[in-house]
Amino acid sequence: MRIFISADIEGIAGVMRPEQCAPGHAEHQLARGLMEQEVNAAIDGAFAAGATEVVVADSHAQMTNLRAEQIDSRARLVQGKPRGLSMVEGLQQQRFDGMMFIGFHSAAGEAGVLAHTINGRAFWRIEVNGRVMGESDLYATVAAEYGTPLWLVSGDDCLQRWIGEHYPAVDYVAVKRAISHTCAESLSPQAAQQAIRTAAEQAVRRADRQPVSLLTAPYQLRLQASKPVLADLFSLIPGVTRLDAVTVGYQADAMATLIGLLSAFSYLASTQN
Repeated sequence: MRIFISADIEGIAGVMRPEQCAPGHAEHQLARGLMEQEVNAAIDGAFAAGATEVVVADSHAQMTNLRAEQIDSRARLVQGKPRGLSMVEGLQQQRFDGMMFIGFHSAAGEAGVLAHTINGRAFWRIEVNGRVMGESDLYATVAAEYGTPLWLVSGDDCLQRWIGEHYPAVDYVAVKRAISHTCAESLSPQAAQQAIRTAAEQAVRRADRQPVSLLTAPYQLRLQASKPVLADLFSLIPGVTRLDAVTVGYQADAMATLIGLLSAFSYLASTQN
């Protein structure tokens, strides 16, 4: 039984401010500890239910948040960037029975604590085939292409409503209630970790769900950049079409291709900071 975990930080209990998500900031040191504890809870729950392998993809910012010495020694850890599948890098290397998203958040343009999609400073809104896309949607789709079902998600109550509406078979742990974009009422770290551990164990014991996706290929991307100069840059990539001053489009037959493109967009945007 092989389990894949993608871990972000904005959906972790006790995290609600941008500085907590900024590597190098003193607050990030505290937040990464909370992130590690929730990841370890998911790992422990998976192994308690009979998992034989667990791979964790560190998936925030430079993707070097999780300190290897703090992570359950039974798991393997994917870190660093660039990487082709970004937040689910490693999923393509072998067959996984199920996947978990720990510490995830709502899409850009939607309500929720620190809501954004991939790069909040560069991407104002991302749509694929006319649907607003969050990270959970993009990576659930690419996982479905590899035959891996999404079993469990954790984050705030806004993402909980989204997952419940679009992925009703997926289990969810709400570790905080969104009050505003940068304000939340969180469970204690201990309560959040216990809830995730229990849910992870139950999800792996069920182990009977099929891959789900909101989308079918071909995938038509429509991306609104945060400013025109970014759309200028994105339009330099072959195949990208300019739709208006801040919007670009692209079509792909595989979600993995779009993930690679969005990663390239994000890197290009970082050159303008």
